[in-house]
Amino acid sequence: MAGNTAVVDQEQHSTDSRVADYWDEHTDETFFGETYWLANPAINRRYQRKAAGGRRYGSWVDFSVQHFLGSRSLLDRFLGRRKNSLPVDRVLSIGSGDGVLERHLASLNTAKQIDGIDLAPKRIEIAQREADEAGLTDTIRYSVCNVETTDFPGTDYDAIYFNSSLHHMSDLDGILSKCAAALKNNGYLFINEYIGPNRFALSDKEKEVLEKTFFEIPACYRHSHAEHDRGQIREHIYFPNPEEVERVDPSEAIHSAEIVAAVKQHFTIKEFNDCGGTLMQFLLHDIAGNFVERDPKSMQALQAIFDTEDKLVATGELSPHFAMIVARP
Repeated sequence: MAGNTAVVDQEQHSTDSRVADYWDEHTDETFFGETYWLANPAINRRYQRKAAGGRRYGSWVDFSVQHFLGSRSLLDRFLGRRKNSLPVDRVLSIGSGDGVLERHLASLNTAKQIDGIDLAPKRIEIAQREADEAGLTDTIRYSVCNVETTDFPGTDYDAIYFNSSLHHMSDLDGILSKCAAALKNNGYLFINEYIGPNRFALSDKEKEVLEKTFFEIPACYRHSHAEHDRGQIREHIYFPNPEEVERVDPSEAIHSAEIVAAVKQHFTIKEFNDCGGTLMQFLLHDIAGNFVERDPKSMQALQAIFDTEDKLVATGELSPHFAMIVARP
C-alpha cells in the first residue's frame, strides 16, 4: 500500500509540475489581443453586464464588492445608517495569476489584507512585482501554493474569490469544503467561471449550432488573426479535442461541468448569473478582432450572435458555459 501511495504522490507531483510550467508560460498577456473572445471590448462589456445580473456595474468585481461586501445590512438600512462596511478584514484569491484581480480589489478598498495564491511561481513573481510597483505591498500578500494539498494562508476570510481558476481543480469537494471552513459565517464565495463540458467535450447539439452560426458570419469577419493562418478566411470552425486539451494542460476544465452541483453541496447559492460564451468562446476563437465598433456592420453581426446565444440558452436548447456565482456557507 505504501508503494502504491508513493507512486500516486509521484504522479500527482509530476502533473502539478506540468500544470505550473504551462501557466508559467501562459501569463495574462496570452489572453489579450485579437484572437481571444473576451479581449474584444464589446464582448467583454456584455459579459460584465451579464455577470452583474444586468445591473449597472463596471465589472463583475465591482459588482461583488459594492453590491455584496460594501452594502449595508438590513439593520443599517432600517436605522438609516450610511456607514460603508469597506474595507473588510481579509479576502482570499485562489488562482491569482498575474494579480489583476487583487489589484482591482485593492483599488476598491475592498479589504485590509488580500491574500493571493497560485501554483505557478512565475505568475506569483509577476503579481508581486506589479503589487509592489503599485504601492500595495502592505495590502496584497502572495504565495506559491497548491490549494488542493496545502492549507490556505489564513482563516476567517470575509470573501474568497475564484476567477477562472476553480475549473482547474481536480478535487472540487475538497477545495470547496476548505473554502466553507475558511469563510466567516457571513462571508461570501465569488466564482467567475467556465462551467461548461469537461475538457471542452462539446455535445453534438452544441457543435451543430456552432457550425450553423459560424457560416452565418459574413466571410469578411472570418479573417484569422492567428499566427499560423493570419489573414486567411476561416472556412470551418475548429472544435477542441478533449484528449489534446488534457495533454496540453492536465488541469484544464477537468471537472468544470460538476462545479455548480459541487457548490450546492457546500454553500447556498444566492445568485447565479449566466455570462454567455456558450457559442462565442469557440465560435470567435482567432476571429474576435474582426468585430470593431468603428464598423457598424460588424457590430450588427456580433449582435446577431449575442441574440442567438441568449435565445438558445433561455429556451434550454443550450446550457450556459460561463457564470458568475455568489454563494454563502
